Amino acid sequence: MLCCLLVCISSQAFAQVEDSLSTTSQKPTKVKFKPFTYFRVGTDITKWVADIAQQKYFTFEVQADATFRKNLYLATELGYANSKVQNEVLAFDANNIFLSFGVDKTILHKEQESDFDNAFIGIRYGMSLVNRSAANYVIQDPVWGNTSGTIVARNFFAHWLELNAGFRLEVKKNIFAGWNVRFRTFINPDNFKQLPPAYLAGYGRADKNTAMGYNFYILYGFGKR
Repeated sequence: MLCCLLVCISSQAFAQVEDSLSTTSQKPTKVKFKPFTYFRVGTDITKWVADIAQQKYFTFEVQADATFRKNLYLATELGYANSKVQNEVLAFDANNIFLSFGVDKTILHKEQESDFDNAFIGIRYGMSLVNRSAANYVIQDPVWGNTSGTIVARNFFAHWLELNAGFRLEVKKNIFAGWNVRFRTFINPDNFKQLPPAYLAGYGRADKNTAMGYNFYILYGFGKR
């Protein structure tokens, strides 16, 4: 009777040890990442400062992004600008609207999944519809006298590629401050050889085939963290 009892106790103990070993040997289940669960929208406040500081152009630009992969965000930007060139020999106005889209990839390790502070690099494709008014010009000649004329108005399409890098910090829950620097290059620079606008929203100085720029965004986030 005692032997039977010992055998029964040993069997139960062995079974418990076996269950414990099988449990610890199981691999942890990976949580599947769900895209488009958190979103951010904001505006570039450097453009507000520029609008106040000078009178050559007015511009307004906004940005939005959304989680797509663990370290990848889909991003889009849009905006508007009007500008004027006015001097002794040339006068015309121009305005444009732009849209760009691309991806941002975070490059620092997250301590927690809900941590959104991170550095990033990204790429964008930008496009813009440009409307230029008729341009009045004066050719100054002290010998034969000045000649004036008008160049007809023109509408055209512009597009470019850009690389960017920066950092975003969550200064308060769901409130972000972020800066980035950009390098842009026109895909169709020939459209800007004659009478380039003083400023092109989304790009910068339109008289340059390549341009460097920077932004300082304030963004609001919402969704599942």
